[in-house]
Amino acid sequence: MLESDPAVRRQTQIYLLGKEPPYTTDGWIGEFLSHLDREKKTWGNGIYNPKWISTFYTMRDLKSLEIDPQHPIYQQGLKTLIDHMWNPEESVEDDVCVVAMLVDLLTYGKYQASIIDEMIHYLLQHQMPDGGWNCSAVYGHSTKSSIHTPLSVLEAYSDYEKPGYGILLPSIQEQTKEGQAYFLQRNLMRRKSNNEITLPYIVDFHFPTRWKYDVLRALSYFRPSIILMNPHWKKGWNCSKRNSKEVT
Repeated sequence: MLESDPAVRRQTQIYLLGKEPPYTTDGWIGEFLSHLDREKKTWGNGIYNPKWISTFYTMRDLKSLEIDPQHPIYQQGLKTLIDHMWNPEESVEDDVCVVAMLVDLLTYGKYQASIIDEMIHYLLQHQMPDGGWNCSAVYGHSTKSSIHTPLSVLEAYSDYEKPGYGILLPSIQEQTKEGQAYFLQRNLMRRKSNNEITLPYIVDFHFPTRWKYDVLRALSYFRPSIILMNPHWKKGWNCSKRNSKEVT
């Protein structure tokens, strides 16, 4: 992994070796940046489509590779998405999953709070009775949550908490508990009705994840909560010792 793409190497140093390397624009990140249409300020000649080369999904990829969130091209990309995809008065965007992913991009870039608060308020209005969310909840006829959208919303709520935006935190925390229960009641991947795996591919691990749910993505989301409930896990344990002495 240390010999892989610079973005992978950087994340390996951070999350496995505890180092703090600087941001990079080499490798895959630089390749994405080089394909920006600087006149139109878009990628793939589109905003949300064509998949998967449009501005929206290129920004998702740049965020996954952990570009510097203050990089001027990333910041301009956020403005482009807002200009074309968000107008609550006209309901420009009616897909709950897409709004959640927009929050993910905006909080990473520490965008202005008023826009993000509007989106969070939108998500709060569309939780389903079963505790999850559905991408077609606004204009569709869905009465049950999907498997993909709830995780996108929970990730958005989690991202909203990290930068400390804060105004809507009490409402978020209540819905978060219900959303987490939605997955835990299904053991992250099984149907409540017959305990079968919900979809065959959710046990595969995807990169980029785009909008798709899989078990690894779910575990990545729940990991901070698990560490919070079990603080010793973060420090490490010696499995060979009966009394589980901490290792350094």
